[in-house]
Amino acid sequence: MSAKFGARAMLPFFLTRKSLKVLVLIINAVVFFWYFLFGNVPLTHALDVVRLHAPHSEKDVRHIYPRVLLKEALQKTVPTYGPYRIEQSIEGMQRDRALQQMVYGKKINVIVAVTRAEWETETIPVRIPLLKGLLGYRLFLIRQDNQYLFDAIHDIAQVKVLKAGLRQQWSTTKALDQLGFLIVTGSSYEGLFRMLSQRRFDYFPRGVNEIFSEFEAHKAEFPDLAIESSLALYLPSPSYFFVSPANPELAKRIETGLLMMIEDGTFDKIFYEFQGDNIERAGLSKRKILRVDNPILPENTPFSHKEFWYMPTGE
Repeated sequence: MSAKFGARAMLPFFLTRKSLKVLVLIINAVVFFWYFLFGNVPLTHALDVVRLHAPHSEKDVRHIYPRVLLKEALQKTVPTYGPYRIEQSIEGMQRDRALQQMVYGKKINVIVAVTRAEWETETIPVRIPLLKGLLGYRLFLIRQDNQYLFDAIHDIAQVKVLKAGLRQQWSTTKALDQLGFLIVTGSSYEGLFRMLSQRRFDYFPRGVNEIFSEFEAHKAEFPDLAIESSLALYLPSPSYFFVSPANPELAKRIETGLLMMIEDGTFDKIFYEFQGDNIERAGLSKRKILRVDNPILPENTPFSHKEFWYMPTGE
């Protein structure tokens, strides 16, 4: 039997090579148009891969809320920008190293961070405050037996004589240092809780969105810690999605999705689902709010967009 005859014998009796080619073309055309009409995904766009860095520890749950926002923003833009996938690096990174990695966009290409000049210069900021500015309202994690120190405070000058505990590379650290606060730095996020318990400093300033989950996660290990009951420090500290300069279209996509969410109410819905209990527990209207300007805040912070910001009741 010849090779030519053998190949023909492998096809169904009603197909020739020519008719098979035609059938394949028809099938491809049907799949193309079905996908275009009903798949809700434009075929001209490649898959957008979003690479995030890992949280600082197993107890650090701060990444959950922005990831929900990110996924919703990407999902809303599928009809225009196409499919996406979210990945996570296997390691956490300190701020300076994360910035270096972001420039190249290989290990990570999207990060959530409190804004500062170098981040806005070296990456692409999506200037929509993910926490509506709630992070700027700081409560103090303290030792229980030190509450009396804070009961006597009436102004910023009295806070500045006490020692704050922070990580060296945090934007908050840089801002408070320039404002003349006394700061003790720690080398790790988890280590700061232990240092506070050991009286290495007097208070650990945490955003309203952070402090309650952190307190619950650490109270068994450090039962001497407490949330200070009478004060709040307001330091404007918007956190944004920052995108690698290697992915400008991804930055535009995320911005577009977030603006769509603000327009249709999805953004506020998710914000209050995650932060409503924190806002209620913080009781900002009953606290003395001590306000300071942020000396490292870039000039183009979008304060004029009132819909971007949370305003406590009574302010």
